[in-house]
Amino acid sequence: MLALVVFILVLSRSMKEAGALEDLVDSVRNVFLDNRFTIAALPAMIGLMPVPGGALISAPMIEDLSDEAKLSPEDRTYLNYWYRHVWEYSYPLYPGLILASAIVEVELSTLTVYQFPLSLAAILGGAIFGLLGIEKHFRKRLNGHNLTEQIAKFFRGFWPVLLILFSLLAAPVVSKYINYEIQFLHVLVIVVPLFGISRLGLKKFLRVAYESLNIRLIGTIYAVLVFKDIIKVSGAVEELSTVFTEWSVPPILLFMVLPALIGYLNGITHAYVSVAFPLLLPFFGDPANLPEYLSRVQLAYSFGFIGVIFSPVHLCLVLSTKYFNADINGVFKRLIMPSVVLATVSLAIYFLT
Repeated sequence: MLALVVFILVLSRSMKEAGALEDLVDSVRNVFLDNRFTIAALPAMIGLMPVPGGALISAPMIEDLSDEAKLSPEDRTYLNYWYRHVWEYSYPLYPGLILASAIVEVELSTLTVYQFPLSLAAILGGAIFGLLGIEKHFRKRLNGHNLTEQIAKFFRGFWPVLLILFSLLAAPVVSKYINYEIQFLHVLVIVVPLFGISRLGLKKFLRVAYESLNIRLIGTIYAVLVFKDIIKVSGAVEELSTVFTEWSVPPILLFMVLPALIGYLNGITHAYVSVAFPLLLPFFGDPANLPEYLSRVQLAYSFGFIGVIFSPVHLCLVLSTKYFNADINGVFKRLIMPSVVLATVSLAIYFLT
């Protein structure tokens, strides 16, 4: 798992240094005609790479489109910020999801597929309470060589991520013969150096790989896994369970409040996963009953992330708000309804399962 995180960090930095993200943005803006789609698609595309403060990367990309749509600073910030994070519930390149998979001891591919409805809910919530209120504005259609050139530019900049997504789709078949995490790591071991060396050259790629190593994040993940095992063997979890039972605290309340509170205080996904999930393990139930087990996991994950979204110390929120000179309270108001959609879908999954 630590190797997965290292290669993902190197890939993110390599794509940024190689200008792949800029190629992606140019192609999306030139191929898709509806400005509403493009305003959402650009931060969502940047969200496919777990770049810290990624909302600041996509903010200037949607600025002129926001001018054409006559959006307020708060609307620009909200749409850029919200769609930057729609994949974080189900995209396997995010360290928070990888860490959750390791703590609850469920294959990353299984957790990814099960939580994908949360990403769909986030996209839908943002569309209903944001995009539909924007006036339609269509750009001039490209044709012939120009269109082909833009599509080629898209694949040139984005083929590593597309290959990783293809490996994810192939996981259910291949996992019969090889562990998913090992399969995922093999793909990254091939893709990352191939992309980095071909686009940056060997010397620059090695420098970028070294500079992208986030020792604090890697150390945190290792410490969390040790922390989980210490809690398990020390008997602290059983004592905590007894306390909550004596206080008659409903488990569903724990799944919602504990991750949301930690996420709000830290503004980082892997922070609430690392602290709350080891404590909630006994309340998730029996992994043998996988649908019920995962319904509780996704509830804790989604409410924890809602806490992160509303956190005033979330780096993406701070940077995006500052870039557009928006009133943060106005941004919070716009985040409420799409978060309600997300919470409703998560609770529906929980109760139906």
